Amino acid sequence: MIDYKLVKSENISQCFKNLYDIVCFLRDPKDGCPWDNEQMPKDIVRSMQGEIYEYIDALTDNDKAHQSEELGDVFLNLFLLAKIHDQNGDFKLSDSLNDACEKYIRRHPHVFSDTKVSDSDEVLINWKKIKKDIEGRSEDTENFFSDVERNSPELERCYKISKKAAKVGFEWSDINGVFNKVNEEICEVKKAENHEELEEELGDLLFTVVNLCRWYKVKPQDALQNANAKFIKRFNLVRKLAQEDGKDIDNLNETQLDKYWESAKSKLKK
Repeated sequence: MIDYKLVKSENISQCFKNLYDIVCFLRDPKDGCPWDNEQMPKDIVRSMQGEIYEYIDALTDNDKAHQSEELGDVFLNLFLLAKIHDQNGDFKLSDSLNDACEKYIRRHPHVFSDTKVSDSDEVLINWKKIKKDIEGRSEDTENFFSDVERNSPELERCYKISKKAAKVGFEWSDINGVFNKVNEEICEVKKAENHEELEEELGDLLFTVVNLCRWYKVKPQDALQNANAKFIKRFNLVRKLAQEDGKDIDNLNETQLDKYWESAKSKLKK
C-alpha cells in the first residue's frame, strides 16, 4: 500500500506534479498497479486514442464537464507514456518538455523574435522553412508524401495526400471532372469480378469521393461523422416507431422498413 493523500491545487505546476506523482505510484514495481506496470507505449497509445475520441464526443455534445474529465485522461496517458520511456531509459519527461519549448519558440520567430508575418499562410511558409533550413528536416526525395503521417486515420490521410498532390498541379480542371471520375469508379466497382478487384475498386471510389469533399472544402472526417450521427438517430427512431406499433424491427420486410425510415426522416426534420 502506498500512503498518499491528494491535495488539490489551483497552481498548474502543482497539479501536473500531483498527476505525475500518481503515475509514478501506479508504475512502482513493488507497490504499484499490476495492470499499469504491464503497459507498454503501444498499449498506452491505443488507450490515448480512445480518450481523445471520447474528448471529441464531449466537444461535439458541448458537455463541458465531460470535456474536462476526458482531457484529464489524455494527460494521464501522456504522463504514463513519459514514465514508461523514463523507466526504459529512453528519455526523461524533462527532455521532451525542454525540446518542445525550444522547438516552438524556434518555429514562432514572429512571436519570440522580430520576424514579420502578414497572415497564417506566411506562418506556415516560415514553419516549413525553419524545419528544412534550421532543423535539417529535409523531405524524402523518393517519397513526395513522406510528411503525411503514416498512422493517421486513413480518411484523413487520403485527404492530405490528395491535397498535397493538387498543390503541384495534379488536379482536375473543374468539379465536373471529379464527378465524372466518381461515376467512372462506380462503373469499375460494378465490373469487379472477384473480392480482390472489388476491394481495389472500392478503394479507388472512396479516394475519389474524398477528392470531391476537398473540392467542396468539406473535411471528409466531419462529413462522415455527421452522416454516422444522422444514421444513428434515424435508425433508433425507426426501432422506436416500430415498437410503438407493436412490431419487431427484425421481422419487418424491405417495404415496411422503408416506410418507417421515411417517417423517421420526416419527424427528425421537424
